[in-house]
Amino acid sequence: MTTTYQLITIGISHTLKDTIIESFFQRVEELGIPTELISIINGENFNQYKPNAPSVCLYFGEPQVKQFPDLVILEQLQANAVFTIPIVPDLKNFSNSIPESLRPINGTALNNLTQVDAIVNSILEGLSLLRESRRLFISYRRIESRTMAIQLYEHLDACGFDVFLDTHSIRPGEPFQEELWHRLVDTDVVVLLNTPGFMESRWTAEELAKASAMSIGVVQVIYPEHEPEKMAALCFPFYLDDKHFAGGNSRNPDGFFTVGALKEIAKQVEVVRARSLAARQDNIIREFTSTAQKLNVAVQLHPQKFMTLRNSNGKEVAVIPTVGIPHGFTYNQTAELIKLIRESEAAEALILYDHRNIREKWLNHLIWLDLYLPVKSVKITEIEEWMTKL
Repeated sequence: MTTTYQLITIGISHTLKDTIIESFFQRVEELGIPTELISIINGENFNQYKPNAPSVCLYFGEPQVKQFPDLVILEQLQANAVFTIPIVPDLKNFSNSIPESLRPINGTALNNLTQVDAIVNSILEGLSLLRESRRLFISYRRIESRTMAIQLYEHLDACGFDVFLDTHSIRPGEPFQEELWHRLVDTDVVVLLNTPGFMESRWTAEELAKASAMSIGVVQVIYPEHEPEKMAALCFPFYLDDKHFAGGNSRNPDGFFTVGALKEIAKQVEVVRARSLAARQDNIIREFTSTAQKLNVAVQLHPQKFMTLRNSNGKEVAVIPTVGIPHGFTYNQTAELIKLIRESEAAEALILYDHRNIREKWLNHLIWLDLYLPVKSVKITEIEEWMTKL
């Protein structure tokens, strides 16, 4: 296999650089992508850099450096519009820690292990291995954990997630339950505040059932003296004890999480997110290939998690399995992915998605887009009919 993706690390030496790389490869394996497709480039082997391959650069900086290293390499990468993440010990000294050309770019701090997962997810997003939207859904029972749900919503929002909380995220006039299911479809991870009475509510029980049916990863935040709910979906338990609550009282419905608890939950979400999206994508791929096998249609599954087959005219059609709700940016990314991977603009591109629980008005919008865009979409439930007409 030839290199498809490149992670470039330049700048100063950093004690956590190897940890980032190890975590990155672990996450790539979880996504089902062969690690042979990944090249790690640095200042010493930069002659192996391929300008046309999808790339992300980490530039490690620190204050009081007389001469920033690897400036020539950085200049070449910026000329090639490579996505670059400036990494510094402390954002308060950001401007003094990196070259001038990187100062307009939003950087990130790295001074302990808890920050590694967020950096790895940014790398995956930059390589288009993980979608850039970072959507979460908080499932909770209002009479038991409303205050803590709001507190968690605010913390995760500050961490850069697009968080759905029913009391904050549904606009007046919108059909409440319809919009709630619509947003659940498009989430990366469900954060479930598993209080003792969680399953006593019809709606929270139904949220859990739908998340399980759609194979959405669930972080179960389990309250003291309570057991995790059994479910078929990817489930990652996070057990709380009294130290995770302000004042040590977990039974106060108007109580608060400690700052430490909020950080631990956010870290768990970062870890689960890639696995959740990969599992949902694999489900779509399995349903597609199963239908193709039934119809004796030859399909090739590529390491980058897209599929190709040929139509009756012998023209190649590339099928991109899409998790959640297709958006305008999804269409653009699909076209760019085909150009990068196949190095050809001639291949027809198709977005494959699961429409179940998506609102009718959005499905109508996708039908309208199909009339005007070169990239088309098809529902997974209609793939057999589509293949017979190919």
